[in-house]
Amino acid sequence: MRRTHTSRRRLPPLNAACAFEATARLGSTVAAAGELSVTHGAVSKQIALLESWLDVPLFDRSGVRLVPTEAGARYAAALGGALDELHAATLELPEPATDVVRISTTASFAALWLLPRLADFRARHPDIEVWVSESKAPVEVGPGGVDLALRIGKGPWPGVRAEPLLDDSLVPVCAPSLAARVRRPGDLAKVTLLHDEDPHAAWSTWLTAAGLGRPSWSTRGPRVSDGLLLQVAAGGQGVALARRRLASEHLESGKLVQLSGPSVALGPSYWLVLPARGTPLGRAARALAGWLRETARRER
Repeated sequence: MRRTHTSRRRLPPLNAACAFEATARLGSTVAAAGELSVTHGAVSKQIALLESWLDVPLFDRSGVRLVPTEAGARYAAALGGALDELHAATLELPEPATDVVRISTTASFAALWLLPRLADFRARHPDIEVWVSESKAPVEVGPGGVDLALRIGKGPWPGVRAEPLLDDSLVPVCAPSLAARVRRPGDLAKVTLLHDEDPHAAWSTWLTAAGLGRPSWSTRGPRVSDGLLLQVAAGGQGVALARRRLASEHLESGKLVQLSGPSVALGPSYWLVLPARGTPLGRAARALAGWLRETARRER
């Protein structure tokens, strides 16, 4: 009889129907439990619920194995076909739209600060993909460029909005194996100094704050890009003058230790860069910008 718009479907409990169909198809409640990721006891209870709801025995329990009754076999076949159709229809649905937000920053800030924290953003916004690109040079922020940028420096910059995100400070760090040789700032003359390409992280700045002025040995040692500086220092190849925030995970893990001496404040060091005022910001970019502000506030 054709169902009219006024009649109601008489549908069994879905979990119970799935448990029965899997048991009939696989031959045991244990196998069905494995497929459905539940206990075999839960499967047995669902089958009993379905038989009670239908008021029809679905299995012959006189033997060792569960064997579907004639009515049970027909019902299992019908359920299997219906579930297959439902599965196929679900696969044909369009995938949910995913927003993408593009953000640019330096390799060091991406690897040492942003990427380790992005799992929290993804958990809050599973429908937003974050694409991170690396660049030291200024990039276009807005239409035709990235949506947001994170920059290290003295900001602000023309043509964009720049919000101070985090302060930082300079501290001398090295591998534990080297630390015993540097008891006080003057002992730095006896070891290799590692120099960052960042002019704001120059050894002359720290040595002046430590009361040593600008000794001739302060310029000796290799120049290392900021993305590799901490890795080289952790390998015991010298003492690095590091930004405290970027070195925090290495210090907490014990890969690096902080040496005695002053911590030189740099003031606002990390900036959130947004498109020029009046440029609309998409939903995904707004969500990421808000999360960055919130994360920075927690760490101040």
